[in-house]
Amino acid sequence: MEINDTTKISSFYPKSEVKSVRKSAKTSDTSAVSTGAQESGISAMQKQDTFVRQESVSATDTGIYSKESITRTIEELEDQRTQAFVSMIEKMFQSQSNSEFLSVGDITKNISLHFSTEDIEAAKESISDGGFYSVDAVATRIMDMAMSLAGDDPEKISVMRDAVTKGFGKAAETLHLKEDDMPDITKDTLAEVMKRFDDWEESYKKTEETV
Repeated sequence: MEINDTTKISSFYPKSEVKSVRKSAKTSDTSAVSTGAQESGISAMQKQDTFVRQESVSATDTGIYSKESITRTIEELEDQRTQAFVSMIEKMFQSQSNSEFLSVGDITKNISLHFSTEDIEAAKESISDGGFYSVDAVATRIMDMAMSLAGDDPEKISVMRDAVTKGFGKAAETLHLKEDDMPDITKDTLAEVMKRFDDWEESYKKTEETV
């Protein structure tokens, strides 16, 4: 990833992420950070849930909505929720990548005038164990959102899994990288998330076997 002489910390991370990255260097309370990020993510999705295109729901002459129009609206809302999830996954992996880019010497040696020592140390801290963008922290936030969206429907697990894979691909595209060239921490996070999806599916299978 190329960083030119005009790069600033505010442009390196999405505005919503800058404070989180700097804060992560000053706190070890990862559970609070994870919960806050989850609530923020779910809140954004809830806003998506409130959006209904009026033309998608049509009442009959008697004022009663048809079964077809209601079904279509539900499907559109589900699609909006999934797309919002993909977008958040993309931003998470992009920001996690940026933290690793900023933390390595061969990237930062030519941009010291634009990134303070505090910024670089915050980036290193954010991807270390317990940091805001560590493998466990990001994987946990992703799974918390996926489980919230899927609810108790095991058939939604595959949809959430595909959404994560798609978000990872979009992050690579945004960074002008091939997926195989993404930073190791993002690939490790993706692998951890896939493992947790496997465990989630397995838990449903065990439940069905005991019924």
